[in-house]
Amino acid sequence: PTGTTPAMAAMEVDAEAGTLQLYQRDVNCLSDDDRTTRRRALTRLAASVSTLASDEAAGMQTLAALWEQSLRAPLLKLLADPVEKNRELALALTAAVLEALPQPVIRASLAHVAPAAAARLSSSAAAEPTEELRLELLRLLGTLARRAGTPLSVYLPEIAAALRAGFADPFPDAKKAACSLCVQLSDVLAEHIEPHCAMLARALLPALAHQHSRVRTAAVEALVALLLREPSALAELGPQLALLATDRASSVREQAVGSVARLLAEMPHREANTARLLPHLLCALSDEVESIRSLAHTSLARLGGSTDVAAQRVQPLAALAPDLMAAADAATFDGAPPEAADARGEEAARVAAAAAAAA
Repeated sequence: PTGTTPAMAAMEVDAEAGTLQLYQRDVNCLSDDDRTTRRRALTRLAASVSTLASDEAAGMQTLAALWEQSLRAPLLKLLADPVEKNRELALALTAAVLEALPQPVIRASLAHVAPAAAARLSSSAAAEPTEELRLELLRLLGTLARRAGTPLSVYLPEIAAALRAGFADPFPDAKKAACSLCVQLSDVLAEHIEPHCAMLARALLPALAHQHSRVRTAAVEALVALLLREPSALAELGPQLALLATDRASSVREQAVGSVARLLAEMPHREANTARLLPHLLCALSDEVESIRSLAHTSLARLGGSTDVAAQRVQPLAALAPDLMAAADAATFDGAPPEAADARGEEAARVAAAAAAAA
């Protein structure tokens, strides 16, 4: 007869238990009082995990059993180890395990991993003090989103708090990572993130005005991802979007123009927001960079053909004054000469006024 007999099954269980025992000493050392002992155990376990992960059959099965039965709890505890090097090694090992584990095992571990990582990114006393490790924690949450998918939505309140802390992080790379994670979550958890969108969009304000252009660009992308799920924050953030559409950095302006075009094409109830968004595209028609002018022209043509934006009447200029004034004022945001700032602001208002008169 074929198949596994009870005796064979018992032998397999004993063999797996024996294999796991090979790693138990190192797992036990993770809880040792001596910092060096913990560090050495982390280093040895990292090598063991690498070896197990390379074996897609027996090795993966052993890794899953090791993680669930003995490694997970002490390893996650070391994310808050008092020694920075040990926290770094523990975080790297956790990331390596989550990359290797089968999806069902990862989903079964969300209740342990997601809150532990999010807590280290909060604004509480438990927050990670080292900026590079905060960056890696944000990337770890990104790995969870990619590998676990929809079940991660249960932990969105904790993750949203971590995102808000990431947007306000003094480390620029952490800000960018938080923005990337926000975009990822808006895609992976599109049906669940809406209740958090308005609060997250408001928390983005410091990043939208950051001194680094790459941070501002990442923040624009995150803002658009949120507005596509919940457009209610647009009225509050419209002036800031106007600033970005006339940003001192051409890369930011180009991102903003492309984002406005995407919002006009895809935002829910976009007709109600056309008058607030359309002036930003119109202002870009007179941008000093040819590629941005071309993007604005192309976007307007595409919108006119696909969504009948051209047939929608633009509100009188007075109703758009706050956004247009912000766009004009933004010309001085980059320290440009006053005469250049005036010219850019006047041209932006002139284009919008002409469009309004023609409507």
